[in-house]
Amino acid sequence: MPDQERDGLAARAVAHWADEQTRQHLQVLVEGVATLAGFEQSAILLRRGEVFEVVVAAAVSDGFVGTEAPAAAIQRELDRSDDWGAWRFVPHERVGDEVPDYSHIPDLTPLDGDDAWHPLDSLFAPLHDDHGELRGLLGVDSPRDGRIPGAEKLDILTGYAEVARTLVLLALEREELNERVRMATEAREIVRQALGEGTLDRVLAACRSTLVDCFDAVGMWLTAFDENGGTTTTSYVPGSDVEPPYDEIDDVVIRLAHRYWADQYVAPFSRSRAAQPGLPSDDADRLLGFLDRIGIGSVLFVPLGAGTECLGFLVLTRISDARGWTQVERDAALDIGRDLGSAVANARQLERERAVVDRLRKLDSYRVEVVNTLGHELRNPLFSMSANLELLDIGQLDQDARNSVEAATRGATRMRAVIDDMLTMAQMSDPRREFDPVPVDLRRVVHDVLDECAAAAEAAAVTCAADLPTGSVLVPGQPDELHRLLTNLTSNAIKYTDPGGRVTVRVRAGGGKVVTTVEDTGIGISELDQEQLFREFFRSTNPAALVRPGTGLGLAIVARIVSRHSGTIDLTSERGSGTTMAVTLPAYVGHVVNSITME
Repeated sequence: MPDQERDGLAARAVAHWADEQTRQHLQVLVEGVATLAGFEQSAILLRRGEVFEVVVAAAVSDGFVGTEAPAAAIQRELDRSDDWGAWRFVPHERVGDEVPDYSHIPDLTPLDGDDAWHPLDSLFAPLHDDHGELRGLLGVDSPRDGRIPGAEKLDILTGYAEVARTLVLLALEREELNERVRMATEAREIVRQALGEGTLDRVLAACRSTLVDCFDAVGMWLTAFDENGGTTTTSYVPGSDVEPPYDEIDDVVIRLAHRYWADQYVAPFSRSRAAQPGLPSDDADRLLGFLDRIGIGSVLFVPLGAGTECLGFLVLTRISDARGWTQVERDAALDIGRDLGSAVANARQLERERAVVDRLRKLDSYRVEVVNTLGHELRNPLFSMSANLELLDIGQLDQDARNSVEAATRGATRMRAVIDDMLTMAQMSDPRREFDPVPVDLRRVVHDVLDECAAAAEAAAVTCAADLPTGSVLVPGQPDELHRLLTNLTSNAIKYTDPGGRVTVRVRAGGGKVVTTVEDTGIGISELDQEQLFREFFRSTNPAALVRPGTGLGLAIVARIVSRHSGTIDLTSERGSGTTMAVTLPAYVGHVVNSITME
Protein backbone atom coordinates (compact mmCIF):
# COMPACT_ATOMS: atom_id res chain seq x y z
CA MET A 1 0.00 0.00 0.00
CA PRO A 2 1.42 3.45 -0.87
CA ASP A 3 2.39 5.65 2.07
CA GLN A 4 -0.10 8.35 1.07
CA GLU A 5 -2.97 5.86 1.01
CA ARG A 6 -1.95 4.33 4.33
CA ASP A 7 -1.79 7.78 5.93
CA GLY A 8 -5.20 8.64 4.54
CA LEU A 9 -6.73 5.45 5.91
CA ALA A 10 -5.13 6.07 9.29
CA ALA A 11 -6.54 9.60 9.46
CA ARG A 12 -10.06 8.42 8.71
CA ALA A 13 -9.99 5.36 10.96
CA VAL A 14 -8.44 6.96 14.04
CA ALA A 15 -11.66 8.81 14.84
CA HIS A 16 -13.33 5.47 15.62
CA TRP A 17 -10.85 4.51 18.32
CA ALA A 18 -10.01 5.82 21.74
CA ASP A 19 -6.35 4.98 21.20
CA GLU A 20 -4.17 4.89 18.12
CA GLN A 21 -2.59 1.63 19.26
CA THR A 22 -5.81 -0.35 18.73
CA ARG A 23 -6.22 0.98 15.19
CA GLN A 24 -2.60 0.19 14.42
CA HIS A 25 -3.00 -3.39 15.64
CA LEU A 26 -5.98 -3.91 13.34
CA GLN A 27 -4.22 -2.17 10.43
CA VAL A 28 -1.18 -4.43 10.87
CA LEU A 29 -3.50 -7.44 10.90
CA VAL A 30 -5.27 -6.60 7.62
CA GLU A 31 -1.97 -5.78 5.93
CA GLY A 32 -0.55 -9.06 7.24
CA VAL A 33 -3.45 -11.03 5.79
CA ALA A 34 -3.02 -9.31 2.44
CA THR A 35 0.75 -9.86 2.39
CA LEU A 36 1.25 -13.27 3.99
CA ALA A 37 -1.94 -15.06 2.97
CA GLY A 38 -1.50 -14.13 -0.69
CA PHE A 39 -4.30 -11.60 -1.19
CA GLU A 40 -4.12 -8.10 -2.61
CA GLN A 41 -6.84 -6.64 -0.38
CA SER A 42 -8.36 -7.16 3.04
CA ALA A 43 -10.60 -5.27 5.45
CA ILE A 44 -12.21 -5.48 8.89
CA LEU A 45 -15.82 -4.46 9.50
CA LEU A 46 -17.26 -3.92 12.97
CA ARG A 47 -20.90 -3.96 13.92
CA ARG A 48 -22.31 -0.56 14.90
CA GLY A 49 -25.93 -1.22 15.82
CA GLU A 50 -27.77 -2.03 12.61
CA VAL A 51 -24.80 -1.51 10.29
CA PHE A 52 -21.32 -2.93 9.77
CA GLU A 53 -18.61 -0.30 9.27
CA VAL A 54 -15.27 -0.74 7.49
CA VAL A 55 -12.77 0.40 10.14
CA VAL A 56 -9.45 -0.61 8.56
CA ALA A 57 -8.45 -1.87 5.12
CA ALA A 58 -5.40 -2.69 3.05
CA ALA A 59 -4.82 -1.77 -0.61
CA VAL A 60 -8.30 -0.48 -1.38
CA SER A 61 -9.46 2.70 -3.06
CA ASP A 62 -9.57 6.00 -1.23
CA GLY A 63 -12.76 6.47 0.76
CA PHE A 64 -13.55 2.80 1.38
CA VAL A 65 -12.74 3.01 5.09
CA GLY A 66 -15.89 4.29 6.78
CA THR A 67 -18.22 2.53 4.33
CA GLU A 68 -21.29 1.07 6.04
CA ALA A 69 -23.19 -2.09 5.15
CA PRO A 70 -26.67 -2.90 6.53
CA ALA A 71 -26.58 -5.68 9.11
CA ALA A 72 -29.55 -7.32 7.38
CA ALA A 73 -27.62 -7.44 4.10
CA ILE A 74 -24.63 -9.01 5.83
CA GLN A 75 -26.92 -11.66 7.34
CA ARG A 76 -28.33 -12.44 3.89
CA GLU A 77 -24.78 -12.95 2.60
CA LEU A 78 -24.10 -15.31 5.49
CA ASP A 79 -27.24 -17.27 4.62
CA ARG A 80 -26.04 -17.59 1.00
CA SER A 81 -22.50 -18.63 1.91
CA ASP A 82 -20.69 -21.95 1.87
CA ASP A 83 -19.29 -22.97 5.27
CA TRP A 84 -15.48 -23.28 5.08
CA GLY A 85 -14.80 -23.66 8.78
CA ALA A 86 -13.80 -20.28 10.17
CA TRP A 87 -14.50 -18.70 6.76
CA ARG A 88 -17.55 -18.26 4.54
CA PHE A 89 -17.43 -18.21 0.73
CA VAL A 90 -20.12 -16.73 -1.52
CA PRO A 91 -19.51 -17.46 -5.22
CA HIS A 92 -20.28 -14.58 -7.55
CA GLU A 93 -23.42 -16.15 -8.95
CA ARG A 94 -24.97 -16.10 -5.45
CA VAL A 95 -23.95 -12.58 -4.43
CA GLY A 96 -26.90 -10.31 -3.65
CA ASP A 97 -27.74 -7.35 -5.89
CA GLU A 98 -27.15 -4.90 -3.01
CA VAL A 99 -23.58 -6.06 -2.33
CA PRO A 100 -21.85 -3.74 -4.87
CA ASP A 101 -23.41 -0.75 -3.10
CA TYR A 102 -21.22 -1.24 -0.03
CA SER A 103 -18.36 -3.36 -1.35
CA HIS A 104 -15.03 -2.67 -3.02
CA ILE A 105 -15.12 -4.55 -6.35
CA PRO A 106 -11.57 -5.21 -7.61
CA ASP A 107 -10.69 -4.49 -11.21
CA LEU A 108 -9.50 -7.88 -12.41
CA THR A 109 -10.12 -10.30 -15.22
CA PRO A 110 -10.88 -13.87 -14.09
CA LEU A 111 -8.48 -16.59 -15.16
CA ASP A 112 -9.56 -19.77 -16.83
CA GLY A 113 -10.60 -22.76 -14.76
CA ASP A 114 -13.22 -23.76 -12.21
CA ASP A 115 -11.10 -22.39 -9.35
CA ALA A 116 -10.62 -18.96 -10.93
CA TRP A 117 -11.43 -16.02 -8.66
CA HIS A 118 -14.23 -13.76 -9.89
CA PRO A 119 -14.35 -10.04 -8.95
CA LEU A 120 -17.71 -10.61 -7.22
CA ASP A 121 -16.60 -13.67 -5.26
CA SER A 122 -16.78 -13.02 -1.52
CA LEU A 123 -14.61 -14.63 1.20
CA PHE A 124 -14.97 -13.50 4.79
CA ALA A 125 -14.62 -14.73 8.36
CA PRO A 126 -17.50 -13.95 10.78
CA LEU A 127 -16.11 -12.79 14.14
CA HIS A 128 -18.34 -13.80 17.06
CA ASP A 129 -17.93 -12.95 20.73
CA ASP A 130 -18.06 -15.51 23.54
CA HIS A 131 -21.87 -15.31 23.57
CA GLY A 132 -22.15 -16.14 19.86
CA GLU A 133 -23.05 -12.60 18.78
CA LEU A 134 -21.65 -11.49 15.43
CA ARG A 135 -19.40 -8.51 16.19
CA GLY A 136 -17.43 -8.10 13.00
CA LEU A 137 -16.08 -9.52 9.74
CA LEU A 138 -12.62 -10.08 8.30
CA GLY A 139 -12.76 -10.07 4.51
CA VAL A 140 -10.12 -10.77 1.83
CA ASP A 141 -10.20 -10.22 -1.91
CA SER A 142 -8.10 -10.54 -5.07
CA PRO A 143 -5.83 -13.56 -4.44
CA ARG A 144 -2.47 -12.90 -6.03
CA ASP A 145 -2.54 -16.19 -7.91
CA GLY A 146 -6.06 -15.46 -9.18
CA ARG A 147 -7.39 -18.69 -7.71
CA ILE A 148 -9.95 -19.59 -5.05
CA PRO A 149 -7.83 -20.63 -2.04
CA GLY A 150 -7.15 -24.29 -1.49
CA ALA A 151 -6.79 -26.24 1.74
CA GLU A 152 -3.29 -25.02 2.60
CA LYS A 153 -4.12 -21.36 2.09
CA LEU A 154 -7.31 -21.84 4.10
CA ASP A 155 -5.20 -23.14 6.99
CA ILE A 156 -3.24 -19.87 6.93
CA LEU A 157 -6.44 -17.85 6.71
CA THR A 158 -7.96 -19.76 9.64
CA GLY A 159 -5.08 -18.68 11.84
CA TYR A 160 -5.65 -15.07 10.85
CA ALA A 161 -9.39 -15.40 11.58
CA GLU A 162 -8.68 -16.40 15.17
CA VAL A 163 -6.21 -13.55 15.61
CA ALA A 164 -8.74 -11.15 14.07
CA ARG A 165 -11.44 -12.34 16.47
CA THR A 166 -9.17 -11.73 19.45
CA LEU A 167 -8.12 -8.28 18.26
CA VAL A 168 -11.63 -7.24 17.27
CA LEU A 169 -13.09 -8.30 20.62
CA LEU A 170 -10.27 -6.46 22.35
CA ALA A 171 -10.89 -3.44 20.13
CA LEU A 172 -14.59 -3.48 20.88
CA GLU A 173 -13.93 -3.92 24.57
CA ARG A 174 -11.61 -0.94 24.57
CA GLU A 175 -14.02 1.08 22.47
CA GLU A 176 -16.98 0.35 24.75
CA LEU A 177 -14.91 1.03 27.85
CA ASN A 178 -13.69 4.37 26.58
CA GLU A 179 -17.16 5.38 25.47
CA ARG A 180 -18.30 4.95 29.06
CA VAL A 181 -15.32 7.00 30.18
CA ARG A 182 -16.16 9.87 27.85
CA MET A 183 -19.81 9.93 28.96
CA ALA A 184 -19.21 9.52 32.69
CA THR A 185 -18.04 11.77 35.48
CA GLU A 186 -14.73 13.49 35.93
CA ALA A 187 -13.47 10.38 37.72
CA ARG A 188 -13.92 8.27 34.59
CA GLU A 189 -12.24 10.90 32.47
CA ILE A 190 -9.24 10.50 34.74
CA VAL A 191 -8.96 6.80 34.00
CA ARG A 192 -9.39 7.25 30.26
CA GLN A 193 -6.12 9.14 30.23
CA ALA A 194 -4.37 6.09 31.68
CA LEU A 195 -5.67 3.34 29.39
CA GLY A 196 -3.08 3.75 26.67
CA GLU A 197 -0.07 3.71 29.00
CA GLY A 198 2.39 0.84 28.79
CA THR A 199 3.69 0.59 32.39
CA LEU A 200 2.15 0.78 35.84
CA ASP A 201 4.05 3.97 36.71
CA ARG A 202 2.79 5.64 33.53
CA VAL A 203 -0.78 4.47 34.20
CA LEU A 204 -0.64 6.15 37.60
CA ALA A 205 1.19 9.22 36.31
CA ALA A 206 -1.53 9.79 33.72
CA CYS A 207 -4.32 10.06 36.27
CA ARG A 208 -2.98 10.42 39.81
CA SER A 209 -3.23 14.19 40.27
CA THR A 210 -6.78 14.55 38.95
CA LEU A 211 -7.86 11.34 40.67
CA VAL A 212 -6.68 12.61 44.06
CA ASP A 213 -8.34 16.00 43.48
CA CYS A 214 -11.59 14.43 42.26
CA PHE A 215 -11.99 12.39 45.47
CA ASP A 216 -10.74 15.17 47.71
CA ALA A 217 -7.97 12.84 48.89
CA VAL A 218 -4.49 13.71 50.15
CA GLY A 219 -2.79 10.86 48.32
CA MET A 220 -3.07 7.35 46.97
CA TRP A 221 -1.19 4.16 46.40
CA LEU A 222 -1.73 1.42 43.85
CA THR A 223 -0.50 -2.15 44.06
CA ALA A 224 -0.59 -4.42 41.00
CA PHE A 225 -0.23 -8.19 41.13
CA ASP A 226 2.07 -9.92 38.68
CA GLU A 227 1.54 -13.34 37.15
CA ASN A 228 4.09 -14.97 39.45
CA GLY A 229 2.41 -13.92 42.70
CA GLY A 230 4.56 -10.83 43.29
CA THR A 231 3.43 -7.23 43.66
CA THR A 232 4.46 -3.81 42.37
CA THR A 233 3.46 -0.73 44.36
CA THR A 234 3.57 2.90 43.31
CA SER A 235 2.29 5.85 45.31
CA TYR A 236 1.51 9.54 44.98
CA VAL A 237 1.29 12.22 47.68
CA PRO A 238 1.50 15.82 46.39
CA GLY A 239 4.55 17.55 47.81
CA SER A 240 6.11 14.38 49.26
CA ASP A 241 8.50 11.79 47.85
CA VAL A 242 8.55 9.56 50.95
CA GLU A 243 7.01 6.13 50.38
CA PRO A 244 5.71 4.37 53.52
CA PRO A 245 6.51 0.66 54.05
CA TYR A 246 3.31 -0.62 52.45
CA ASP A 247 4.60 -4.19 52.43
CA GLU A 248 4.02 -4.34 56.22
CA ILE A 249 0.32 -4.91 55.59
CA ASP A 250 0.45 -6.73 52.25
CA ASP A 251 -0.67 -10.06 53.69
CA VAL A 252 -3.94 -8.45 54.86
CA VAL A 253 -4.77 -6.16 51.97
CA ILE A 254 -3.86 -8.65 49.22
CA ARG A 255 -6.30 -11.17 50.68
CA LEU A 256 -8.98 -8.48 50.96
CA ALA A 257 -8.39 -7.36 47.37
CA HIS A 258 -9.17 -10.82 46.00
CA ARG A 259 -12.31 -11.13 48.13
CA TYR A 260 -13.57 -7.64 47.39
CA TRP A 261 -13.02 -8.01 43.64
CA ALA A 262 -15.09 -11.20 43.68
CA ASP A 263 -17.80 -9.37 45.65
CA GLN A 264 -17.42 -6.11 43.66
CA TYR A 265 -17.14 -4.28 46.96
CA VAL A 266 -15.35 -1.03 47.86
CA ALA A 267 -14.38 -0.64 51.53
CA PRO A 268 -14.47 2.78 53.30
CA PHE A 269 -12.12 2.07 56.21
CA SER A 270 -11.41 4.21 59.31
CA ARG A 271 -11.68 3.95 63.08
CA SER A 272 -15.38 4.62 62.87
CA ARG A 273 -15.78 1.98 60.15
CA ALA A 274 -13.22 -0.63 61.08
CA ALA A 275 -15.70 -3.52 60.79
CA GLN A 276 -15.47 -4.68 57.20
CA PRO A 277 -16.45 -7.98 55.50
CA GLY A 278 -13.75 -10.62 55.81
CA LEU A 279 -11.55 -8.47 58.07
CA PRO A 280 -10.79 -9.97 61.51
CA SER A 281 -10.50 -7.48 64.37
CA ASP A 282 -6.79 -8.23 64.86
CA ASP A 283 -6.08 -7.39 61.23
CA ALA A 284 -8.25 -4.28 61.49
CA ASP A 285 -6.15 -3.12 64.46
CA ARG A 286 -2.96 -3.71 62.43
CA LEU A 287 -4.30 -1.60 59.61
CA LEU A 288 -5.37 1.21 61.92
CA GLY A 289 -1.96 1.22 63.60
CA PHE A 290 -0.25 1.45 60.21
CA LEU A 291 -2.48 4.33 59.11
CA ASP A 292 -1.82 6.16 62.37
CA ARG A 293 1.94 5.92 61.79
CA ILE A 294 1.71 7.45 58.32
CA GLY A 295 -0.76 10.15 59.39
CA ILE A 296 -3.87 8.86 57.61
CA GLY A 297 -7.29 8.76 59.26
CA SER A 298 -9.46 7.28 56.49
CA VAL A 299 -9.02 5.27 53.29
CA LEU A 300 -11.17 4.03 50.46
CA PHE A 301 -9.97 0.55 49.50
CA VAL A 302 -10.77 -0.27 45.84
CA PRO A 303 -10.06 -3.68 44.24
CA LEU A 304 -8.76 -3.65 40.66
CA GLY A 305 -9.41 -6.35 38.12
CA ALA A 306 -10.54 -7.49 34.72
CA GLY A 307 -13.09 -10.23 34.25
CA THR A 308 -12.81 -12.66 37.15
CA GLU A 309 -9.14 -11.87 37.79
CA CYS A 310 -8.11 -9.52 40.58
CA LEU A 311 -5.12 -7.51 39.36
CA GLY A 312 -4.42 -5.34 42.38
CA PHE A 313 -5.93 -2.61 44.50
CA LEU A 314 -6.11 1.17 44.78
CA VAL A 315 -6.15 3.02 48.10
CA LEU A 316 -7.33 6.65 48.29
CA THR A 317 -6.37 8.44 51.53
CA ARG A 318 -7.68 11.26 53.71
CA ILE A 319 -6.09 12.69 56.84
CA SER A 320 -9.34 12.61 58.84
CA ASP A 321 -12.48 10.48 58.84
CA ALA A 322 -14.61 13.54 59.62
CA ARG A 323 -15.89 13.43 56.06
CA GLY A 324 -17.03 9.98 55.09
CA TRP A 325 -16.84 8.40 51.67
CA THR A 326 -20.20 8.92 49.98
CA GLN A 327 -22.07 6.23 48.09
CA VAL A 328 -21.53 8.23 44.88
CA GLU A 329 -17.78 8.24 45.52
CA ARG A 330 -17.81 4.52 46.28
CA ASP A 331 -19.75 3.73 43.10
CA ALA A 332 -17.40 5.90 41.04
CA ALA A 333 -14.41 4.25 42.71
CA LEU A 334 -15.73 0.79 41.84
CA ASP A 335 -16.04 1.86 38.19
CA ILE A 336 -12.49 3.18 38.38
CA GLY A 337 -11.38 -0.13 39.86
CA ARG A 338 -12.74 -1.90 36.81
CA ASP A 339 -11.27 0.65 34.41
CA LEU A 340 -7.88 0.84 36.09
CA GLY A 341 -7.89 -2.95 36.15
CA SER A 342 -8.18 -2.90 32.37
CA ALA A 343 -5.37 -0.34 32.23
CA VAL A 344 -3.19 -2.56 34.43
CA ALA A 345 -4.09 -5.59 32.28
CA ASN A 346 -3.13 -3.64 29.15
CA ALA A 347 0.16 -2.57 30.74
CA ARG A 348 0.85 -6.18 31.73
CA GLN A 349 0.05 -7.39 28.21
CA LEU A 350 2.33 -4.77 26.69
CA GLU A 351 5.10 -5.80 29.05
CA ARG A 352 4.62 -9.41 27.94
CA GLU A 353 4.66 -8.40 24.30
CA ARG A 354 7.83 -6.37 24.81
CA ALA A 355 9.43 -9.33 26.59
CA VAL A 356 8.46 -11.66 23.72
CA VAL A 357 9.82 -9.23 21.13
CA ASP A 358 13.03 -8.89 23.12
CA ARG A 359 13.41 -12.68 23.38
CA LEU A 360 12.77 -13.05 19.66
CA ARG A 361 15.39 -10.41 18.89
CA LYS A 362 17.88 -12.20 21.11
CA LEU A 363 17.05 -15.56 19.53
CA ASP A 364 17.44 -14.07 16.07
CA SER A 365 20.76 -12.53 17.01
CA TYR A 366 21.86 -15.83 18.56
CA ARG A 367 20.86 -17.72 15.41
CA VAL A 368 22.87 -15.28 13.30
CA GLU A 369 25.89 -15.68 15.57
CA VAL A 370 25.62 -19.48 15.47
CA VAL A 371 25.41 -19.52 11.67
CA ASN A 372 28.31 -17.08 11.36
CA THR A 373 30.44 -19.10 13.77
CA LEU A 374 29.53 -22.40 12.13
CA GLY A 375 30.18 -21.01 8.65
CA HIS A 376 33.59 -19.65 9.54
CA GLU A 377 34.54 -22.82 11.44
CA LEU A 378 33.59 -24.93 8.42
CA ARG A 379 35.45 -22.71 5.99
CA ASN A 380 38.88 -23.40 7.47
CA PRO A 381 38.90 -27.22 7.14
CA LEU A 382 37.10 -26.92 3.81
CA PHE A 383 39.81 -24.58 2.51
CA SER A 384 42.48 -27.00 3.68
CA MET A 385 40.71 -29.92 2.03
CA SER A 386 40.21 -28.03 -1.25
CA ALA A 387 43.84 -26.88 -1.29
CA ASN A 388 45.12 -30.43 -0.78
CA LEU A 389 42.84 -31.71 -3.53
CA GLU A 390 44.25 -29.11 -5.90
CA LEU A 391 47.80 -30.17 -5.02
CA LEU A 392 47.16 -33.78 -5.98
CA ASP A 393 48.83 -34.82 -9.23
CA ILE A 394 45.86 -36.66 -10.66
CA GLY A 395 47.81 -37.42 -13.84
CA GLN A 396 49.66 -40.19 -11.98
CA LEU A 397 46.47 -41.71 -10.55
CA ASP A 398 44.45 -44.49 -12.08
CA GLN A 399 40.97 -43.75 -13.41
CA ASP A 400 39.13 -44.80 -10.24
CA ALA A 401 41.34 -42.57 -8.11
CA ARG A 402 40.88 -39.65 -10.49
CA ASN A 403 37.12 -40.11 -10.33
CA SER A 404 37.26 -40.06 -6.53
CA VAL A 405 39.33 -36.85 -6.49
CA GLU A 406 36.96 -35.18 -8.95
CA ALA A 407 33.95 -36.25 -6.87
CA ALA A 408 35.59 -34.88 -3.72
CA THR A 409 36.36 -31.60 -5.51
CA ARG A 410 32.74 -31.28 -6.65
CA GLY A 411 31.56 -32.01 -3.12
CA ALA A 412 33.87 -29.35 -1.70
CA THR A 413 32.59 -26.84 -4.25
CA ARG A 414 28.97 -27.58 -3.30
CA MET A 415 29.81 -27.34 0.40
CA ARG A 416 31.52 -23.99 -0.17
CA ALA A 417 28.38 -22.74 -1.95
CA VAL A 418 26.19 -23.85 0.95
CA ILE A 419 28.46 -22.14 3.49
CA ASP A 420 28.57 -18.93 1.46
CA ASP A 421 24.77 -18.92 1.18
CA MET A 422 24.38 -19.62 4.90
CA LEU A 423 26.64 -16.70 5.78
CA THR A 424 24.84 -14.42 3.33
CA MET A 425 21.48 -15.50 4.75
CA ALA A 426 22.71 -14.75 8.27
CA GLN A 427 23.90 -11.30 7.19
CA MET A 428 20.60 -10.47 5.52
CA SER A 429 18.66 -11.65 8.60
CA ASP A 430 20.84 -9.87 11.17
CA PRO A 431 18.64 -7.23 12.88
CA ARG A 432 21.81 -5.34 13.82
CA ARG A 433 23.03 -5.06 10.23
CA GLU A 434 22.81 -1.43 9.15
CA PHE A 435 21.13 -0.41 5.95
CA ASP A 436 22.54 2.79 4.45
CA PRO A 437 21.10 3.09 0.92
CA VAL A 438 22.87 4.88 -1.90
CA PRO A 439 21.70 5.53 -5.48
CA VAL A 440 22.18 2.32 -7.49
CA ASP A 441 21.78 2.11 -11.26
CA LEU A 442 19.87 -1.12 -11.92
CA ARG A 443 20.76 -0.93 -15.58
CA ARG A 444 24.45 -1.22 -14.68
CA VAL A 445 23.72 -4.02 -12.19
CA VAL A 446 21.87 -6.05 -14.83
CA HIS A 447 24.78 -5.68 -17.29
CA ASP A 448 27.24 -6.88 -14.62
CA VAL A 449 25.02 -9.81 -13.66
CA LEU A 450 24.59 -10.96 -17.26
CA ASP A 451 28.34 -10.74 -17.82
CA GLU A 452 28.88 -12.83 -14.69
CA CYS A 453 26.30 -15.44 -15.74
CA ALA A 454 27.42 -15.62 -19.38
CA ALA A 455 29.66 -18.66 -18.89
CA ALA A 456 26.94 -20.62 -17.09
CA ALA A 457 24.41 -19.70 -19.77
CA GLU A 458 26.77 -20.77 -22.55
CA ALA A 459 27.49 -24.07 -20.80
CA ALA A 460 23.75 -24.70 -20.45
CA ALA A 461 23.04 -23.64 -24.06
CA VAL A 462 20.63 -21.00 -22.78
CA THR A 463 20.29 -17.58 -24.43
CA CYS A 464 20.39 -14.61 -22.05
CA ALA A 465 19.13 -11.18 -23.10
CA ALA A 466 18.43 -7.81 -21.51
CA ASP A 467 15.59 -5.40 -22.25
CA LEU A 468 16.69 -2.15 -20.60
CA PRO A 469 15.99 1.58 -20.73
CA THR A 470 18.46 3.81 -22.53
CA GLY A 471 19.16 5.93 -19.45
CA SER A 472 20.06 5.21 -15.87
CA VAL A 473 17.42 3.71 -13.58
CA LEU A 474 18.24 4.57 -9.98
CA VAL A 475 16.92 2.93 -6.84
CA PRO A 476 18.04 3.48 -3.23
CA GLY A 477 19.92 0.46 -1.95
CA GLN A 478 23.11 -1.45 -1.36
CA PRO A 479 24.92 -2.26 -4.66
CA ASP A 480 26.33 -5.59 -3.51
CA GLU A 481 22.98 -6.78 -2.17
CA LEU A 482 21.11 -5.81 -5.34
CA HIS A 483 23.79 -7.53 -7.39
CA ARG A 484 23.35 -10.68 -5.30
CA LEU A 485 19.57 -10.47 -5.68
CA LEU A 486 19.64 -10.32 -9.48
CA THR A 487 22.47 -12.84 -9.70
CA ASN A 488 20.44 -15.37 -7.72
CA LEU A 489 17.33 -14.83 -9.84
CA THR A 490 19.22 -14.95 -13.15
CA SER A 491 21.37 -17.96 -12.28
CA ASN A 492 18.25 -19.77 -11.04
CA ALA A 493 16.46 -19.01 -14.31
CA ILE A 494 19.44 -20.38 -16.28
CA LYS A 495 19.74 -23.48 -14.09
CA TYR A 496 16.09 -24.46 -14.51
CA THR A 497 15.89 -23.73 -18.27
CA ASP A 498 16.56 -26.57 -20.68
CA PRO A 499 19.10 -26.23 -23.55
CA GLY A 500 17.77 -24.00 -26.32
CA GLY A 501 15.69 -21.96 -23.86
CA ARG A 502 15.83 -18.24 -23.16
CA VAL A 503 16.20 -15.96 -20.10
CA THR A 504 15.25 -12.28 -20.40
CA VAL A 505 15.90 -9.57 -17.80
CA ARG A 506 13.78 -6.42 -18.10
CA VAL A 507 13.80 -3.13 -16.19
CA ARG A 508 10.89 -0.69 -16.29
CA ALA A 509 10.31 2.49 -14.28
CA GLY A 510 7.27 4.62 -13.62
CA GLY A 511 4.99 5.92 -10.91
CA GLY A 512 7.81 6.17 -8.38
CA LYS A 513 8.59 2.44 -8.75
CA VAL A 514 11.14 0.36 -10.62
CA VAL A 515 10.16 -3.16 -11.70
CA THR A 516 12.81 -5.69 -12.67
CA THR A 517 11.60 -8.96 -14.17
CA VAL A 518 13.55 -12.14 -14.82
CA GLU A 519 11.63 -14.29 -17.27
CA ASP A 520 12.62 -17.78 -18.41
CA THR A 521 11.20 -20.49 -20.64
CA GLY A 522 12.20 -23.21 -18.19
CA ILE A 523 10.52 -26.07 -16.38
CA GLY A 524 8.22 -23.83 -14.32
CA ILE A 525 7.02 -24.17 -10.74
CA SER A 526 3.91 -25.94 -9.51
CA GLU A 527 1.29 -24.03 -7.52
CA LEU A 528 2.07 -26.14 -4.43
CA ASP A 529 5.79 -25.31 -4.61
CA GLN A 530 5.11 -21.61 -5.18
CA GLU A 531 3.62 -21.29 -1.69
CA GLN A 532 6.91 -22.32 -0.05
CA LEU A 533 9.40 -21.14 -2.64
CA PHE A 534 10.99 -18.39 -0.54
CA ARG A 535 11.35 -20.54 2.58
CA GLU A 536 14.85 -21.38 3.77
CA PHE A 537 16.22 -24.72 2.46
CA PHE A 538 13.09 -25.44 0.44
CA ARG A 539 13.67 -27.63 -2.60
CA SER A 540 11.09 -28.20 -5.31
CA THR A 541 9.04 -31.39 -5.43
CA ASN A 542 9.48 -31.43 -9.21
CA PRO A 543 11.83 -34.32 -10.10
CA ALA A 544 13.18 -32.29 -13.02
CA ALA A 545 14.27 -29.60 -10.55
CA LEU A 546 15.65 -31.93 -7.87
CA VAL A 547 18.32 -33.33 -10.21
CA ARG A 548 19.80 -29.83 -10.58
CA PRO A 549 22.08 -28.87 -7.70
CA GLY A 550 21.16 -26.08 -5.28
CA THR A 551 21.37 -25.06 -1.62
CA GLY A 552 17.72 -24.13 -1.13
CA LEU A 553 18.80 -20.71 0.14
CA GLY A 554 19.03 -18.62 -3.03
CA LEU A 555 15.43 -17.42 -3.14
CA ALA A 556 15.27 -17.03 0.65
CA ILE A 557 18.21 -14.63 0.34
CA VAL A 558 16.39 -12.82 -2.48
CA ALA A 559 13.32 -12.38 -0.27
CA ARG A 560 15.43 -10.95 2.60
CA ILE A 561 17.19 -8.50 0.27
CA VAL A 562 13.89 -7.37 -1.25
CA SER A 563 12.48 -6.81 2.23
CA ARG A 564 15.53 -4.80 3.31
CA HIS A 565 15.02 -2.58 0.26
CA SER A 566 11.31 -1.99 1.04
CA GLY A 567 10.32 -3.83 -2.10
CA THR A 568 8.07 -6.70 -3.15
CA ILE A 569 8.59 -9.81 -5.24
CA ASP A 570 5.86 -11.45 -7.29
CA LEU A 571 5.96 -14.81 -8.97
CA THR A 572 4.13 -15.95 -12.09
CA SER A 573 4.72 -19.53 -13.13
CA GLU A 574 3.15 -22.69 -14.39
CA ARG A 575 4.81 -26.08 -14.41
CA GLY A 576 6.26 -26.72 -17.83
CA SER A 577 5.65 -23.16 -19.08
CA GLY A 578 8.41 -21.05 -17.58
CA THR A 579 8.65 -18.60 -14.71
CA THR A 580 8.64 -14.82 -14.28
CA MET A 581 10.00 -13.18 -11.13
CA ALA A 582 9.09 -9.49 -10.75
CA VAL A 583 10.91 -7.37 -8.15
CA THR A 584 9.40 -3.95 -7.43
CA LEU A 585 11.57 -1.36 -5.66
CA PRO A 586 10.99 2.31 -4.87
CA ALA A 587 12.65 4.67 -7.33
CA TYR A 588 15.44 6.91 -6.08
CA VAL A 589 13.99 10.28 -5.06
CA GLY A 590 15.15 13.02 -7.41
CA HIS A 591 15.54 10.75 -10.44
CA VAL A 592 13.02 11.71 -13.12
CA VAL A 593 11.86 8.22 -14.01
CA ASN A 594 9.08 9.46 -16.30
CA SER A 595 11.69 10.83 -18.72
CA ILE A 596 13.22 7.40 -19.30
CA THR A 597 12.68 5.99 -22.79
CA MET A 598 12.74 2.28 -23.40
CA GLU A 599 14.90 0.61 -25.97
